[in-house]
Amino acid sequence: MPMLMPPKNGATVRMYRLGHGDCFLIAFERVGGERPYYVMIDCGYKPGSPNFLEHGMKIGEVVKHLHDSCGGHLDLVILTHEHQDHLNGIWKSSSPYFKDFEIEEAWVAWTEDPINSLANDLRERHKDQLLGILSARRELALSVGEEDPTVKRLDSLLGMELGGNKERPSLKAMLAAAEDPEKSVNKQSMKFIKEKADTRRGRQYCYPGRKPLSLEGTAGIRAFIFGPPESEELIVDEDPHPGEGFPQGQAFSFVAAARSPREERVSPFSRHYFVPRDVACQECQFFADHYGQDDKAADVSDRSEVAGDAPWRRIDDEWLYSAEDLAIKISEGINNTCLVVGFELPKSKKVLFFAADAQRGNWYSWKDLEFEDGGESVSARDLLSRAVFYKVGHHGSHNATLFGSADDEHPNLGWMGLGSAASEFTAMISAVNEWALGAGWVHPLPSIKAALIEKAHGRVFQIDENVPEKPSWVSAAEWKKFEDRSVFDELYFDWQVTDD
Repeated sequence: MPMLMPPKNGATVRMYRLGHGDCFLIAFERVGGERPYYVMIDCGYKPGSPNFLEHGMKIGEVVKHLHDSCGGHLDLVILTHEHQDHLNGIWKSSSPYFKDFEIEEAWVAWTEDPINSLANDLRERHKDQLLGILSARRELALSVGEEDPTVKRLDSLLGMELGGNKERPSLKAMLAAAEDPEKSVNKQSMKFIKEKADTRRGRQYCYPGRKPLSLEGTAGIRAFIFGPPESEELIVDEDPHPGEGFPQGQAFSFVAAARSPREERVSPFSRHYFVPRDVACQECQFFADHYGQDDKAADVSDRSEVAGDAPWRRIDDEWLYSAEDLAIKISEGINNTCLVVGFELPKSKKVLFFAADAQRGNWYSWKDLEFEDGGESVSARDLLSRAVFYKVGHHGSHNATLFGSADDEHPNLGWMGLGSAASEFTAMISAVNEWALGAGWVHPLPSIKAALIEKAHGRVFQIDENVPEKPSWVSAAEWKKFEDRSVFDELYFDWQVTDD
């Protein structure tokens, strides 16, 4: 199998089509004509989301392809954050997927730094929230059954936080991982990569707005760390503020899509006033007579007296359905702890921008972000204006690419790909749209996808679309330039950029 190669004086970006999730391999040219300098960013997918291989290649086979594409040697592994669809292709309890890789260096966000007090507080709080949600999930399942749609949905959301390759992790595994987060697949994946790197150049906890980081062995490639922000307020700031969000349309609200109809009805009473219906009716005749088991609606067509045990008299277990909303909030909080990186090519100063799953608070923190660069200062706005590549944030979610123009004060899509960068601005969306809609996520949001197509003149790769469609306003010559620097394979997409 041929190795992934960069063009002369340039780079090749590969997005693996392993399902709804992120797995990127970048090949940069190395000084001296030796093998390329390889960077991997994340490796994971959502269980149940389809890949696009005729023979149904599994994650282990995808990793084997990645291994052969870099010769089993990764100069740098970047793990953006602890979510299943970014990490579950790395570790498993027996024969980990990445056991045969050599890894020189690993980068993770400052939120993983064990000596950072805010990072430690965030991790402890996340653990407490997981335990609370698991408790509510367990009681809900006892009340309505394991196959209730909301219980299934909760399991999927909890799987995102804990990791693994099953659509519904076992309750035993979830409880064990929540009690001791180090047992989760996500934590084990992080640990596995960091320990491999520690035998060579080691790990680095990345903080935003510091000096650019050099990729040793390349001809001057540098990395600028944009996020996560060192602010708890911004980390929990998830959704666009007025004027910052793309139009969602009547049917494209994330919250509406994520919730089940029953979730809207939440009890106003504290938890300690709750008694399961079965217990109450068995132990107290009053409850059996007035709030009993009959779920059939009362027939009042003849104006007869309503039955004393009519179902509308009960509060039941509706309060438990709010656990799903809490699980969604936890997931989004983790997204704002994403490590966001921009790679700068040395001659042309073109930027390859990888936003992971960063949401509103992460984006907004770039507003005044400045980098120390040899006695001078480089702004995030300047770097984004030179972006020729954008790994679209959070699979194209409504709160992970902000709306606006180049003149707006808040960072947004309009800040990217300006001037000479506009002619080759290209985007990749790590989304499987039909599967995501079925799971309750609008990925990508149609208005964001449309804006990207317009801005990139159609140069938008998406995991579930085999070949981008040429827009009518784009010339054949311009489109051929794009096709000549691209590879459309059933397993991956490649895109090349030259440093000129």
